[in-house]
Amino acid sequence: MIKILLKRPYFIYSFLALFLFLGIYGYNNINRKLFPDSNRPEVAVVIVEPGASAKEIASNIVVPVERELYTLDRIRRVYSTTIDEVTVIHAEFNYGKDIGTATTEVTQAVSKIRSDLPPDIREPQIYRIDSTLQPIVVISVSSKKLPLTDIREIAENDIKNTLLQVEGVANVDIFGGYKKEVMVIPDKKLLDKYNLSPAIIVATLSKHNRDFAIGSIENNFSKVLLKIKGKRDVLESIKNIPITSSIKLKDVAKVHFGHYENTALYYGNQNPAIALAVQRESDADVVKTIEKVEKTLKEMEKRYPSLHFEITDTQKDTIVQSTTNMFESLRDAIIMSTIVVFFFLASFRQVLVVLFTIPLVYASTVALMWITGIEFNVVTLTAIILALGLLLDDAVVVMENIERHYRELKKPIRRAVIEGTEEIMFSDLAGTITTMAALFPILFVGDYPQTIFRPLAGTLLLALAASYIISITAVPLLSMRLLAIKHPLILKFEEVFEKVISKLNNSFRMFFHNLVKAGIENRAVAGSYLLGLILLFVISVKGLMPIIGKELMPPMDTGIVKIGITVDPNLTIEDSKKVLEKTLKAIYSSGKVIRVSSSIGSEAGVLSIGSGGGIDSISITATYVNRFERKKTIWEIERELRRKIARIPNIEQFTVSDYGATALSSIKGNIDVTLYSSNFDSLEKAGKYVEKAIYSTKGITCVARSWNKNKKVYVLKVNEEKALSYGLTPEEIAFQLTQLLRGIKATSFPVINSKDFSIRVWMDKNSRDSVKTVENTLIQTKFGKIPLSTVAKVEAVYEPNVITREKLFYTLDIYGFREKAAITHIMDSFDKAFKKYETKIPPDVKLEQNGDVKQFTDSAKRMVRAIGFAVLLIFFVLVPMFNSVKAPLLIIVSIPLTLIGAAWSLLLFDYHISMPAMMGFVLLSGIIVNNAILLIDFALNGIKKGLTPKEAILESIKIRTRPVLMTAFATTAGMLPVAMGNAIGLERLAPLGAVAIGGLIVGTFLTLVFIPLLFIYTYKEAN
Repeated sequence: MIKILLKRPYFIYSFLALFLFLGIYGYNNINRKLFPDSNRPEVAVVIVEPGASAKEIASNIVVPVERELYTLDRIRRVYSTTIDEVTVIHAEFNYGKDIGTATTEVTQAVSKIRSDLPPDIREPQIYRIDSTLQPIVVISVSSKKLPLTDIREIAENDIKNTLLQVEGVANVDIFGGYKKEVMVIPDKKLLDKYNLSPAIIVATLSKHNRDFAIGSIENNFSKVLLKIKGKRDVLESIKNIPITSSIKLKDVAKVHFGHYENTALYYGNQNPAIALAVQRESDADVVKTIEKVEKTLKEMEKRYPSLHFEITDTQKDTIVQSTTNMFESLRDAIIMSTIVVFFFLASFRQVLVVLFTIPLVYASTVALMWITGIEFNVVTLTAIILALGLLLDDAVVVMENIERHYRELKKPIRRAVIEGTEEIMFSDLAGTITTMAALFPILFVGDYPQTIFRPLAGTLLLALAASYIISITAVPLLSMRLLAIKHPLILKFEEVFEKVISKLNNSFRMFFHNLVKAGIENRAVAGSYLLGLILLFVISVKGLMPIIGKELMPPMDTGIVKIGITVDPNLTIEDSKKVLEKTLKAIYSSGKVIRVSSSIGSEAGVLSIGSGGGIDSISITATYVNRFERKKTIWEIERELRRKIARIPNIEQFTVSDYGATALSSIKGNIDVTLYSSNFDSLEKAGKYVEKAIYSTKGITCVARSWNKNKKVYVLKVNEEKALSYGLTPEEIAFQLTQLLRGIKATSFPVINSKDFSIRVWMDKNSRDSVKTVENTLIQTKFGKIPLSTVAKVEAVYEPNVITREKLFYTLDIYGFREKAAITHIMDSFDKAFKKYETKIPPDVKLEQNGDVKQFTDSAKRMVRAIGFAVLLIFFVLVPMFNSVKAPLLIIVSIPLTLIGAAWSLLLFDYHISMPAMMGFVLLSGIIVNNAILLIDFALNGIKKGLTPKEAILESIKIRTRPVLMTAFATTAGMLPVAMGNAIGLERLAPLGAVAIGGLIVGTFLTLVFIPLLFIYTYKEAN
């Protein structure tokens, strides 16, 4: 085969040129993200019931909707968050459920029970919760000249429409309150004077301010619509609407443009603003779409010189910075690996072969990624860096064997290339296939590990295929050309380096040769080797592993801090605003800030931005300069922020955590204790004990709870008998008070090419600013007006500020965040702290751990199964290749030897056992067997040539030690940037590199000692 290929070099040239072109094209066109999508398919149902309390909504809406959603196929859990007037119910499905199908099923389920829900609810809104929901960029719009009501009007009617036309943009959510309305504020005294009521004004506006289609005037020649155009489009004409024959609206009410009570506010950096949250289409590239939005933004700045546009949150910077860092890490890996290869080979010409081969493999890999639809992100780019080691494993082994035939065996260059390649092809192929076999189970491991590591495994599989093909095509072809170079200066340099390096290589060879020989000739020595190995293995697995600890995913320093604050729920939105402004000062004084996006409260139907709670809830995303440009780590900044925020008054609780503190968005905190019950009092009692335990837990930096039972609610108790004597019912009283406290949307005000404004009849703030004022309010009866206190009294009660539910029970979550402590150590500490409270938990409360530890337990089981399948696949792949069971069993023995190095490297790098660490072991199991394959294959060939097992294996050590050590150290050098986390976001996968480095170095050393000894005992009868 090699002869045929070398006879047709232009076939190889054209093949490589094609993939080089496709690689360059693919590099420029592959989509870029920070991480692959890992959240489960989820659909949200938003239901609004005006005027309803959270408790009423939970009972009358959430419960029946939850029950219906639990009947859906592949549903994992249903949970909800309810505040006054609004509930958001989430249906989370298992991985593999198509999001489109899930959305359709949820829509049908809600429609099915629509008639059972309260009649006054607004039409339920259904939203897909996926990676496209999170805004790719948030733009704040503010002005020193225009009020926020006008800014919002421009944003809704023009700016949004412009952005929606940008290629790749799917939706733009507007957030920040200040929705413009026509406010009609009656004078209470004048109404009483003229014996009028707000209801009369509402009815008059509704009748007079509308268009009527009367019918058509039709004859033999035409058909023309006749209508009354009554809707006013000028504010002055609304003021002149007659209430009675002698009274106009302006006589008893103020009419002006304004806004309803804000349930949400937004700050862009430190300025009050209106936010535009831009969402992308599912197949749109994040970075390219943001760049197009930025270009459009510059055009809008010219169109609206009085408006100030700022980007307050963006995915672009982190992705671009991370991608740049990743390719810098790849550059460093190539440089370090090339130096290692030269150190072992002492040949500039062979190093040139490596330097030519590397871009060819990478171009081919990127081309295959583009063809198969794999995108660039931290995970796939990590795979590209790791692929360097696999490339070197293939290319260097082939090249070194060619060089041995050429230099040591003194064969002509063409013969050396052909025979050297053919001799090593089997070992090279076996190593490639075993590595592929190790990675293959990851493609189907399922659940969270599959979503994270499938792109990594897929990229590595493509790189392995490309690497092997190039190692047996391009490497021989290049070696034939480059090794034939006879320039005297190059030969002189190589001769000098060869003298020094050959001595080192010989010392390595003889070191392992003598160790193995001593073990073969002396059973006591071999026994001491084995005893030392067992002792080291037990210490590493039983002693080190518990100290190292476990976690789901390592934390990362992206420069982004997430802050959640809950203030006293009985305060106004203005008080929340003051808390926010003081927090912003703390943020800007804690480090160099690039941008800050801050929101108070939420708006119905807007899920992409906002706190998700009421006006007592504040959410802040602060972006500091990247970690390479500051001295403090993000965790040091967070500690400083906690100290400063703790001093701000009116804060009930707060959390400060780094971006990506939890691996999945559905995980509230690193530790999350969920309490389930049908009784709020039981939940509150149990919650206090759990909260005390978490506060005593080592490694937790901040603690919060999903709700507090401290929201004051006034209950109006109507004396029904007395009310009836005045001709009143509770419904009539509620309607009149609603007009006072909430106002009534009477009609609408037309706006050209836009949605109409509401016209709201609402009483003056002074008429509703206290309980006493409300009690003294005059309400209309059939006998005239009477004070409300005549037929009703007001009592205060305390309720949760938010109501949460899951698994058809009310819930209370007590959760906390960590910095870098292992989650298993945290859980051990919590279990000890919680023991003294365990017996105090009410019997009707069920407790469940829903933080990192739950997902880790499931994911770890899957990864262990994947490792088991990988080992079995490697074995079954090797059996037919060696036509034996003995050799594959010997090769498999090298895999557990890597555990020793993996454990010590995790300790050295200060990492925990995590999903990436386990993935590192999967990769390691595929790489380490290549060393054993090289040794055993050469020894078996020696036996076939007539050598004894002892002679064959000792000769194999002499010949194969250099390529084994060279590939091990070159691969290790290539993985160092990964282990060091030398890129934004790469910290997430750093343990993978650490495990691979430690396991490979120690495993290689042990393989060169113990595999030969086991080979002797296994093949001692061979002739």
